[in-house]
Amino acid sequence: MADEADMNEKRPGAESWEKLFRETLGKSLRVPFKGTLKVDSQVLELFDHSNRCFFLADYSSLRMLFVSPNIINVLGYAPEEFDFWKLFGIIHPDDSKAVFEIGKMALNRELNYISGGSNRHIALYMAYRAAKSNGKYTRISLTISRHTDPAGGIYDMAEIRDISHVHCGTMVSFALLGGKPLKELPQDSRKGLLISRREQEIIYYISQGFTSRKIASELNLSEFTVNTHRRNIMSKTGTSNMVDMLLFAASNGII
Repeated sequence: MADEADMNEKRPGAESWEKLFRETLGKSLRVPFKGTLKVDSQVLELFDHSNRCFFLADYSSLRMLFVSPNIINVLGYAPEEFDFWKLFGIIHPDDSKAVFEIGKMALNRELNYISGGSNRHIALYMAYRAAKSNGKYTRISLTISRHTDPAGGIYDMAEIRDISHVHCGTMVSFALLGGKPLKELPQDSRKGLLISRREQEIIYYISQGFTSRKIASELNLSEFTVNTHRRNIMSKTGTSNMVDMLLFAASNGII
C-alpha cells in the first residue's frame, strides 16, 4: 500500500488536479465566470481545424464552457465527454509529475497577479504526451491564456495541437509567456546562490521560448557564450534539464 501511495504521489492524476484548483483558485479572489460565451463561425475557422482544437473553461469552478468540435479529430473524444477530468486523466503517466509541477508554478504566478489586482494576460505553453480515445499516446501542445470578461468574470482559452509530426523527443517542455517583465528582474544573490544579471536575462528569454541562437541575437552575444551561461545556470541551480531549471527559477522568484 505504501508503494502504491508513493507511486500516486509521483504520478498525480485527475483527483490531484481537482484538489489543487479547488484549494487555490476556488478559494481565491478570482471571480468565477458568470457571463455567456458565443463562439462564432469565424473563431471556429481560425482555431478548429486540421491538427488543432480548443476549449474555453473556468478553472476556478472546473467548468468546461465550450469544447470545439474538432477535438474528435485531434484526440478522438466527443466534445461533450471532454471535461476537466478527461483533460487531466489523459496525461502520460511518465509526464504527469512534470506537468503537475508546471501547473502549480503557473497557478502560483496567477494567484500572485490576482492578489495584486493585476489583469495582466499570461499564456502558459506546455508540450507533453496525452492519450487518444483509442488508447494510443500522441504528443500535444497545450497553450492556456487567461481572459477577463467585463460582465462575467474570468475564463481561460486553451488550444490543443497534435504535434506528433514534430521530431522533438518525449521530454515535457513549457514556456510561461507574458509574466514578469525583464526590467523588473533584480539580481538574485541569496546565500549559496548567485545568479548574475546576465544569467537572469538568459533565464528570462528561455522562459519566453527563445532558442540559444535567438537569445544570442537579442543580447548581442555569441551562441557559444549563451550556451556557456546555460550550463552555468543549471550547475548553480542544481538542475539537469530546462524544465527543472525553469521551475526552480519560477518557484524562487528569479523570473
